Amino acid sequence: MKHNGLGNLDDLFQSAQDDGLTGDTLDLVISNLNGPTMVTAVGVPLSQLSSSEVTLAMNIIDMSGSMAPHAADLMSAYNDSYLAAMSSSIAADDILVSTILFNDNVTLLHGYVGVDDAVRLTDQEYDPYGCTALYDAVAGGLTNMVLYAQQLRQSGVMVRCIVIVYSDGEDNSSRQRARDVARTAQELLKQEIYTLAYVGFVPGANKPALGFNPKGSVNPALAQVQRLANDIGFTEALTAGLSQDALRHIFHLVSMSTVRVSQSSTAPAGLSRSKSSLQRDMNDQRKPQPLFNHLPQPKPPTG
Repeated sequence: MKHNGLGNLDDLFQSAQDDGLTGDTLDLVISNLNGPTMVTAVGVPLSQLSSSEVTLAMNIIDMSGSMAPHAADLMSAYNDSYLAAMSSSIAADDILVSTILFNDNVTLLHGYVGVDDAVRLTDQEYDPYGCTALYDAVAGGLTNMVLYAQQLRQSGVMVRCIVIVYSDGEDNSSRQRARDVARTAQELLKQEIYTLAYVGFVPGANKPALGFNPKGSVNPALAQVQRLANDIGFTEALTAGLSQDALRHIFHLVSMSTVRVSQSSTAPAGLSRSKSSLQRDMNDQRKPQPLFNHLPQPKPPTG
């Protein structure tokens, strides 16, 4: 059984089960095998990888109609403050980027490729309109990430996985259910190689990105974004404004965070099942740290 360069899917499913994934996650994966995020090659072939340690960075970006007034600023921020910033980092060779755009429909812009090969956004690719199929986009993104990550780990490649969702509103057109996505997200987090974060765009909050404590805040905008993250099982949440400066800040913050995660320790398939003293000693080093913590928060723009 072959699919999009992933080799034998039966072998991948068995390997995933051996690594602790249950029917909840695999059912979601199977239900999305013929979906829009699987229509092209999911990632760089194993033979073309230049590193034995890889960080998979997936961006799932809202392209619904409400994002239209901010399209030019978002494209510029993504291209310059995210892709270009990572390209110039010392970790660039160890990061593979994939991007999904969504409105009523879900579109895989490209599978996992090197930062320099990632498609830059133009108005040909990013054209906001329609509704918000957030759950469909996340389910599709998790599907191709789980399969590609499993293929890499099965081949002995050390993997870290980062999923960042960017959206300015609630889901209003998905076929997937939030609780199914959340169950999968929670199970993936137990593998300790996944980092799942939600960036909520708050109209009118034209300030730099602002993190907040998951235990809550009296600020209703922050509480709303945390609720949306909780709905899909994502453990990290951040708010960001939609001004040009705020978009640049958040995409730069994500680029810095991705580089930091890529420089942490990683584990191939099967290592988490070992009970050796070496594995126990490595536990704290392998456990992913919060994506946005321990980084300097961007300063407000001046002038």
